[in-house]
Amino acid sequence: MKEELSKVSSMQNLEMIQRERLPTLYEVLIQRTSQPVDLWTFYTFLSQFPYAINYLDFWVDLMTHTRLCKNYIELVRKSLINFPQEQQQNGSTSTATFDLLNALIEEGHLDPEAPDKLLENSGPDVPFSPKLNELLGDWKHQSGIGQEALRNEDVALIVDEIMKRRSQQDGKPQITTKQLLHSAVGLCNTYLVSPEQSERYLSNIPMETRNRIIESVQIERKYDIEIFDDLKNLTYQFLEMDCFPKFLSRVALHNIHDEISDWRFHSVGVTNEKSNRSRGQTHISRSPFSNHTSISRVGFGLLWLGIGFWIGYVLIFLAYSRAIRVVTVVPFTLGCYCIVCGMYQVDIVYSWFGVTQRLLHRHKNAGNDEGDASSDTDHVPMILAVFGGRRRLTRIEHPFTRQLLRKRGLWCLLLVVGATAAFTVIFSCVPGRRV
Repeated sequence: MKEELSKVSSMQNLEMIQRERLPTLYEVLIQRTSQPVDLWTFYTFLSQFPYAINYLDFWVDLMTHTRLCKNYIELVRKSLINFPQEQQQNGSTSTATFDLLNALIEEGHLDPEAPDKLLENSGPDVPFSPKLNELLGDWKHQSGIGQEALRNEDVALIVDEIMKRRSQQDGKPQITTKQLLHSAVGLCNTYLVSPEQSERYLSNIPMETRNRIIESVQIERKYDIEIFDDLKNLTYQFLEMDCFPKFLSRVALHNIHDEISDWRFHSVGVTNEKSNRSRGQTHISRSPFSNHTSISRVGFGLLWLGIGFWIGYVLIFLAYSRAIRVVTVVPFTLGCYCIVCGMYQVDIVYSWFGVTQRLLHRHKNAGNDEGDASSDTDHVPMILAVFGGRRRLTRIEHPFTRQLLRKRGLWCLLLVVGATAAFTVIFSCVPGRRV
């Protein structure tokens, strides 16, 4: 009960903090933030930097390996605590297992209070005693295991076999040290061994750190979390100092973005590309207003300003009254709006409605248009969805980001009003002269 109350209070405190500042990298990585400063948006942003995305991939995979190790430790700890009660209900096999575990604990090869030492995968400082070897032989005989199947003095493998047999009886999945080693080897092969073997090879890693990790995992067959600590710190520092500030300045200060094309379909062959097209998927928007949002708005704004100048000069040289020349306010407003929003990358209307553009174009499936439309309209105001906001717009869930963009939108509105008023007054108050 106390743990649940503490979790609730921590979540409430986090929500209050999110209203007062932008999130930290750690909060994003542990998925405690919401759009547009969430982990998926950060991943999408880094996709335009091929080497940076590899570091985030490594962090995610390393956290998966860490959770796997922690789950293994927790399962071993619970098994050591509950085994004395279970052995009373089972036969001679459980008795032999119980005697073997007791001997391992008494001789210091296994510590029920610190089962994480099994992750070190190093041989014991003291070899097995004759009594322990005898108990191990009896347990192998009772369990139907060959005498050479398990190497003596390898406590991790012995515990693995015990846990495996318990999981077969209970019907529950069990984590083994082989899985942990396979996970650690996968990390090395994917990110450290060679750029020819993996596209996600981490560059700019000190050779000393790289070689030490590879030797520990592939030669010494270690898989504990501490092996990757140095690389973990380097990865976090790189993401925090080089990548995360650029990400925040992009998504937290702007609500219109040039589209990032889907990188997952850039390296596939022609056959795969044709098959994707045959499924009716569109991975890249063909609209220039989506691919080049800022420059297209500026260009569109200059066009409206040109129209406004043309109308204004025509009305002046045809000696129309000042009241009629006020109509130039319309093209000047549209022109100033597009230019200011394009330069500041902040759309005023979007900031009012609390929405922002996605960095990545939403895929359109030919057979799922209605489902996509219904899901989009739940998050995007109907008036924006009608005018083409379904594929790029998403609601801003993070409170501080929403307030920040609203303030920037208000500043852009003041600039638009000021520039429009200046142009309109100039072209309305100039004396007319018929040419």
